[in-house]
Amino acid sequence: MTIYAIGAVAGDFTALNRLLSQIEFNREHDQLWFSGNLVNGGPDSLAILRFVRELGRHAVVVLGYQELRLLSIAEGMAQPQQNDAFTDILTADDRATLLKWLYQRPFLHHEAGYTLIHAGIPAEWSLSQARTFAIEAESSLAMGNPKTFFENIAGNSPTRWHAKLRGWKRLRFIVNALTRMSYYDDTGRFDFTLEATGSVPPENYRPWSQQTDRVMAGHNIICGNVLGAVADDVPGIFPLHRGQGDGNTLSAMRLSATPETIKVPRN
Repeated sequence: MTIYAIGAVAGDFTALNRLLSQIEFNREHDQLWFSGNLVNGGPDSLAILRFVRELGRHAVVVLGYQELRLLSIAEGMAQPQQNDAFTDILTADDRATLLKWLYQRPFLHHEAGYTLIHAGIPAEWSLSQARTFAIEAESSLAMGNPKTFFENIAGNSPTRWHAKLRGWKRLRFIVNALTRMSYYDDTGRFDFTLEATGSVPPENYRPWSQQTDRVMAGHNIICGNVLGAVADDVPGIFPLHRGQGDGNTLSAMRLSATPETIKVPRN
């Protein structure tokens, strides 16, 4: 079995099909790892969700920020923005089936020596802790009251991890780290309002991958959030994102002893 990790599809089914053709994806033997943000951006979010869900065990999907936004809007806990492309999903006959499937997706996947997330992992977390904290968030999302979940995880604080965090503050930080984390400042605090751009970080900020004393330094981490060239020199960090600094592309990384990245243009 060959495993391919794929960046943010972002509603572009044409680009995804182009990429799968390029890598000669065999849906009977290969597996696709999607790093979140399958939806929104392009016009094909509904078709993409249906396609990936039908792949069954041949697809692994971790939740990204856009999946959480979709679920929150579906629960009536957030309002769609003008450029959102969720309408087809929210009005589809199989809406309930697709949303239930998303609720059951993980925030983190670890296999074959790689950890797949959408955004980042704080420096203080070990692999065991990251997996445990992700399961906390997954359990709250899948088995709790969704309206309560989205009401309480909305927000940008706390801005740094502390082992004494409890309740919704703890869960909010976990979810924000795994789905929104990009840059931290000179005091070690994350600003979850900043979007990763793939270019030079804002003044006095650095990407999460450059945190000092990362417990998971040396681990292979695949992230779907944009880190750009600033992450290129960090061993073990494999960013998959729209463009990877060289144009509007969709990328796949073949997991192996010598990972290989394949890119195709978007429309």
